[in-house]
Amino acid sequence: MREYKTHEMEMMIKDYINKRNIMIIMIFLGLLSYIAYSVYVLNQTSIYAENRLLENAQVFILALAGLIFSAPVVYQKRTDKLLLLFFAFLCLSFILREVDVEDLNIPNILKYIGSGIGRNVLVVAGFVGILSCAIYNLTHYKTVLRNFVLSIDGVLMITAGMLLFLGEYFEDAHSLSHNVLLEEATELLSYVLILLVALTYSKDTKNREEM
Repeated sequence: MREYKTHEMEMMIKDYINKRNIMIIMIFLGLLSYIAYSVYVLNQTSIYAENRLLENAQVFILALAGLIFSAPVVYQKRTDKLLLLFFAFLCLSFILREVDVEDLNIPNILKYIGSGIGRNVLVVAGFVGILSCAIYNLTHYKTVLRNFVLSIDGVLMITAGMLLFLGEYFEDAHSLSHNVLLEEATELLSYVLILLVALTYSKDTKNREEM
């Protein structure tokens, strides 16, 4: 049993050590280096302002991760679809948190749904709906959730959540130089981890089909 778990862990690690993920990490490090140079050397603080490079990168990564989480729900036969749907909706909620929808040139109905009270109702209704469906099949999804949390995917997702809390700390740490940059950079790293989880967890594997 121990040898099986060790082999399974090795396979999970190999899933993450591939050219695609390494490229994503390199792009992230390159972007972060460029932003740090622009801010600390060139003093271009506007780079982390609202609707600028750093925030736009966050939204792009979240949108991509959300689409990747959503695809297996539609195109694959899996028994963990609610978990995938939860993460896809989580990405959407983060996007609505990052984007000032009310300032976009879109129909008023979409502005209402994507901002203020409309956004809050949408997010709460979505998560309550997903949770209600999971409770209906509670025994199964307790197993799904346990397996996820104990996997590399789960560890990375939990780490992403911890980074978001760290970002909240930086937001209020006004004594730090460029605290907003630290907040946005920490959030960007969190979203990159979520993207890596999406790319790996969304794969149609035999173990997840038979979970």
